[in-house]
Amino acid sequence: MASTSLPIDPLHDIDLKDGKFNGTTALDLSNAFDNFNKSALSGHLCVFFHGGLISEADGLSIANKLIQGYTDSGAYPFVFIWKSDLITTVEGILAPYRDNPGFVNAANYAVNTVALKIFAALDTDQSLKGQRPPAKIRKVAPMTLKKLASFTKLYDKAWAKRAGAQLACSSSDLDQFAQWLVDAEKSVPGKRRLFSPKRLRGPQNPLGRIIQRLNSGHDHGLYTTVVEELFIAAGLAERLGTKLWAEMKQFIDDSFSNDADAGGTAFLNHVCDAWDKNPRLRVTLIGHSAGAIYVQRFIEALDARLPASSTARVEVIMLAAAITFDRMNAGLSILRERVSGLRVFGLDNKTESSYWEVPLVYNKSLLYLVSSLCEDDPNADKPLVGMQRYWKGTAPYTDADIRAVAEFVQTTRAVWSPTKPDAKPGYQSQAKRHGCVPEDDETNRSVCFALQNGF
Repeated sequence: MASTSLPIDPLHDIDLKDGKFNGTTALDLSNAFDNFNKSALSGHLCVFFHGGLISEADGLSIANKLIQGYTDSGAYPFVFIWKSDLITTVEGILAPYRDNPGFVNAANYAVNTVALKIFAALDTDQSLKGQRPPAKIRKVAPMTLKKLASFTKLYDKAWAKRAGAQLACSSSDLDQFAQWLVDAEKSVPGKRRLFSPKRLRGPQNPLGRIIQRLNSGHDHGLYTTVVEELFIAAGLAERLGTKLWAEMKQFIDDSFSNDADAGGTAFLNHVCDAWDKNPRLRVTLIGHSAGAIYVQRFIEALDARLPASSTARVEVIMLAAAITFDRMNAGLSILRERVSGLRVFGLDNKTESSYWEVPLVYNKSLLYLVSSLCEDDPNADKPLVGMQRYWKGTAPYTDADIRAVAEFVQTTRAVWSPTKPDAKPGYQSQAKRHGCVPEDDETNRSVCFALQNGF
């Protein structure tokens, strides 16, 4: 990602803050469309919506890297630059926990408690023989979070083959766990308390929620689930989801308001005018991460703007989409009507869980974090379109929203990175991290291939 800001190009960039024009103006946009109409690329425009967690500087950097390829592929590119930069905020909130002794101790205790239960439930699993966790965690020095994540891998592999086994958890187990957390925090001098007792009792008890998620298949692996549930118990889901993530989505909605400075509405009006001049105009929308939410909102606003008799349709490319299945399904009738071509890129299961999004604290991709802490979900496992784990068609991911969206997208229009060497053009990707999907060379070539050759 970039560390210095590049200049805004008013002929291609639409710079917004809270959905309204900021670094560019409505006049700039008019001039940009005049330039588009006069250009040799007037038959095809594409619009890139970057992810909602990056800064303006990073948005401009990505735009600067992608625009030439889009242009060379025969499309006039526009880029929505929207000031969110939530990743800096998220990292700032989560990173200190790696060195917080109260949190590290709590994670160790939770992992050890659940590992003992897994060991007992899978007593015939030879892979766990000789790997029994210590019965009394107080007598063992706590592991760092990095070592703790490594320690849990063996238990994750064993639990994945559990063949119907379930973990038992009594009310006394829950009470003991809650009391341990309260007592442990009292022993850490001079530190603000992480856990309020009221967040440790009843259905909010972190141990109970961890067990329930492991039993139901909504877990993200033992270590990650423990960390997520401790974050939830510490109130971080409200800070990240109810506040930051919700505000980001409100930003998107505000850009399509009736306000004279609403950038999305102004852009949409120009697109419709361009369609009036050229009914055969090609429009391709490309959304990365939360930019996929922007794409869907754009299509819904477009449908509301056009007369029912209009046959105008757009092409869509989603890159590591952070849109939920239920949100996409809510507008599915409009997507069926208005989308003529579709391709969905994302990381495969193994890659999505192979790196630390927040170093030494959170050991999976940003989409895992969004699924568990940003989107409201009782299982802390909100299904996202850009994550392969929710496409397997088996329990617990078989609800109507997932089925409907999967049927619409179809497996032939989904690309999971890294792809095999013999993947056909337009379906290739070697992206290894969520934030790098748009800039990955093979993914970008696939996008450009679709721009140049169609879907």
